[in-house]
Amino acid sequence: MQVSPVQALRELEPILRAIEAERSQRVHQFAQITLWSVIIGGLLSLGLAMVQMGLWSLAPLVIALIVVGVAYASKASEWRNTFKARVMTQLVRLFHPSLNYYPMRAIPEAEYHLSMLFHNAPKPDRYRGEDYIEGVIDKTDIRLSELHTEYEEVYYDSKGNRQERWVTIFRGLFISADFHKHFHGITLVLPDTEQSWLGGLGQWLQNISAKLGNQPGELVKMEDPEFERLFKVFSTDQVEARYILTPNMIRRIVEFRNRTNSQVRLSFIASRVFVAIPTYHNYFEPPSLFAPADKLLDPSTLAEYFEELKFALAVVDELNLNTRIWTKR
Repeated sequence: MQVSPVQALRELEPILRAIEAERSQRVHQFAQITLWSVIIGGLLSLGLAMVQMGLWSLAPLVIALIVVGVAYASKASEWRNTFKARVMTQLVRLFHPSLNYYPMRAIPEAEYHLSMLFHNAPKPDRYRGEDYIEGVIDKTDIRLSELHTEYEEVYYDSKGNRQERWVTIFRGLFISADFHKHFHGITLVLPDTEQSWLGGLGQWLQNISAKLGNQPGELVKMEDPEFERLFKVFSTDQVEARYILTPNMIRRIVEFRNRTNSQVRLSFIASRVFVAIPTYHNYFEPPSLFAPADKLLDPSTLAEYFEELKFALAVVDELNLNTRIWTKR
């Protein structure tokens, strides 16, 4: 049974008080490092300036500022790791007792590729993620994490010099959940950017793309006008695609897309539904190292983490995954 934020606060109060005390201690240590670094660096710079060392007189002060920056990064990282290991781990279990949270893990790259949600994008050169959650909600096995995939692009500037940059393929929440049906084919539900811009010509281009092998199977035309405006569907099995995408499922996908207000992608492969929700919001992060004292003891703070968990796990309810329409064979 899921608890409320107020009940969670009651359960976790000893832990929260302990790590709030640790946070206060870290802030005090950082303040001491800052004070002495600036004093020593400032005095040394002043001394060098008096003997006319020119720009070199600024070196001690610059070094002092670097020390302050490194100290802040270290204290903030310690605070973040403490919060995730000792608070978020417990919060996730209180939110739903069958769920487990691993702050440094992510959805496996093999599962990312299995989903085919970004099969036309370059293979990631950099694959990073965090905040991995796995477990069973009622009847549905689910796993998810934040994910950021990128590829390295090489280009040449106007002078012919070789340049490199990182290009994001996907950044957001990536979800894999049991659909309780063995699929024979592959069905992708992708944002329809072509038709929204080009109308009928866009749909023609989508058909050509499928025929050229850029998408699995064929373009599947659905009957719901709003769904057709927002999404394009490709499938290797038209009958199975319509079997999966019932009118009720279509409406749920549209409502889920509208609620998340993002270009969601879904695929139905190997008895699972994969969902990619692009977002730049960083989930499950602690309050600032310099937040007001006892910030974590405010029920509204824990309520925010519960809302983030509800959003991340909403796919189970919003796609009605716990209702078993089919039975696996």
